Amino acid sequence: MADEQQVEREKAAVSTGITKQERRGRRVISAYQSAAEGGEDDRDKVERSESAEPTDAVATREVLAPGTKVGRYEVIRLVGEGGMGTVYEALDARLNRKVALKILSSELKSKRKAAKRFTIEAQAAARLEHPNVVRIFDFNVECAIPYMAMEFLQGETLAAAIERGPMAFVRVADILLAVCAGVHAAHQAGIVHRDLKPSNIFLCPDWKGNETARVLDFGISKVGGISSSGLTQTGDIVGTSQYLSPEQAAGLRHVTEQSDQYSLGVVTYECVTQRTPQRGEPIYSLLRNVTEGRHAPPHALRKDLPSALESIIERAMSVRPTDRYASVHELGRALFPLASADGQRQFDDFYNRADPEAKWPESSAWRRQSTGAAVSCAVTQPVPREPVPTWQQRTTHTSARSTKKRSQSRPALQARGAASRRMRALFFSLVLGAFLAGLAWVVVGLAVRP
Repeated sequence: MADEQQVEREKAAVSTGITKQERRGRRVISAYQSAAEGGEDDRDKVERSESAEPTDAVATREVLAPGTKVGRYEVIRLVGEGGMGTVYEALDARLNRKVALKILSSELKSKRKAAKRFTIEAQAAARLEHPNVVRIFDFNVECAIPYMAMEFLQGETLAAAIERGPMAFVRVADILLAVCAGVHAAHQAGIVHRDLKPSNIFLCPDWKGNETARVLDFGISKVGGISSSGLTQTGDIVGTSQYLSPEQAAGLRHVTEQSDQYSLGVVTYECVTQRTPQRGEPIYSLLRNVTEGRHAPPHALRKDLPSALESIIERAMSVRPTDRYASVHELGRALFPLASADGQRQFDDFYNRADPEAKWPESSAWRRQSTGAAVSCAVTQPVPREPVPTWQQRTTHTSARSTKKRSQSRPALQARGAASRRMRALFFSLVLGAFLAGLAWVVVGLAVRP
């Protein structure tokens, strides 16, 4: 009987949803997935893939009907559901634009910690102005329906792309260059994400129509050196089990940017092999394997994996943080040679410039043009001046004449000043002489008086 109970506990502990965040409910199906792309069949498939979760842990949630007003936003349709709430496509009535409206679930809005995490997510994302981080437009947790308005993106999560099969190495490098850039910007702002995983990375077209990646969901991020503003204690496991770093698996409260780098190593591992390093492991085995660095090498699951990419993955997943790359920026720089020509052109300035501390580089084309212009001016003849317009000539000549007059009048003023000083000296001398002469006459008169 005891053996049977032990077997049941092991089955229940299979690592598909065991941390505090995973026990809240179902994972995000798709942050902004369209109904045509997702559909009910795909949602059922995702939920069935997590059949190891206890079915009674998922509470039935209210779904807002189309046309429902939330602040100044009008709900259009439901597009995703996650542990903390639901995401809707909505219309901003004031600015007449579509937004992704994240609603805190009704069963959590009365809980202080859930509301605090919701606030942290909004504040952390709002601190970042970066093309590879989702933007926050509005936030309100004091109203009847707490919400967060984000930019509406068209595309799919990286998790959905991985489900179709192992990804091409060049595409993986391109995606990770964008993700590392966004995560590096967060680190520069003092934010550690702590829950990087494929479902929190969204693939969408940029303004040129090329695929890029955006980082989502800062709900359990660490801001300003404190984990979620004190909402976790030492020993709490915060994050998603399959992507935990050794520091998180050990229950450390104060994790650093190196923890995010480990999670990105796991994400890269999954992109090229279509499985996570600890998939199917019971939770106690998973934690032990992560803290001891035990997992199947990537090339064992994909024979054509380049050795350079495998070395990058293994170094990012090192057990000791000091053995990993110095920063996520350095991780992206290591991936840079494996990216496509378009990806390298886009991120050339960011990963190959002298100052990696800036959050985002200026336009690559602008930088190249300005640098080339400076060099050409240094080695060629001076460029002849164009004719100056007539009104500028008149102004210039008038200014020159007035300047010339002022310069010529200075000696005359100096001469007049010297003459004036001489006249004053002569006047005082005459006055003094007259006074002395009068005084002499008085003395002589007194002396000759009988």
